[in-house]
Amino acid sequence: MEPRFTRGEYWLLENVVEDEFAIGALFRSESEFFNIKGHGLTRTSLGETLYRLLSSGLIYAENEVDGFISTAEEIERALNEPKSRGYAPFDKKKPTSYGLTEEGGAQWEAFAAPDWQSYIKDGFHWPKGSKYGMWEVICADKRQLGLYYRSFCFYRQVEASLESMEWDYIAPWQATYWKQLEGAYRLRFHYQDKRDRENPEPFPPPPLADFHEILRVWR
Repeated sequence: MEPRFTRGEYWLLENVVEDEFAIGALFRSESEFFNIKGHGLTRTSLGETLYRLLSSGLIYAENEVDGFISTAEEIERALNEPKSRGYAPFDKKKPTSYGLTEEGGAQWEAFAAPDWQSYIKDGFHWPKGSKYGMWEVICADKRQLGLYYRSFCFYRQVEASLESMEWDYIAPWQATYWKQLEGAYRLRFHYQDKRDRENPEPFPPPPLADFHEILRVWR
């Protein structure tokens, strides 16, 4: 039987499908932080919904001081923490964050029916002393990965070094902090920004929504 969630419950579960999230940042204006429509919960309802999900074993919440938390009072304190994701600016301590448990992930999947084969994970770094950046893209569907590579080069205005392209297969693949897939293809390559030569003025970045849709194409 498909699980039943309120809109607020589903929003809170989906918000941490890819990464944990700081509870203190949940009541920020969606225009400030979220690239999607907000949860629509009042401050009181937000605390009650988080506690309900926590008590049901669908999410966990923890911080560096207390470890895992489990009470409504601790949730309330977490909501009062500095409203930023990552490390708090004043006490230098990691804020209380929440994430999906194994059961929470399973129930979210039963409701959302995501296409994990199309899920794309990417990232880059800049090797010291190199004029090329190194990009890494991982996807269980090799064709989808190739399409992403071509669109990446086109829309980012970058030139990939064909000699540097490396394909391999990862098995198993830890797609997110809670979801493991049987395996996935990985493509790594060096690239150089073509705008350095062709256009001294950088193009304005695309809307955040574009990146959001790319990263969540598997929904």
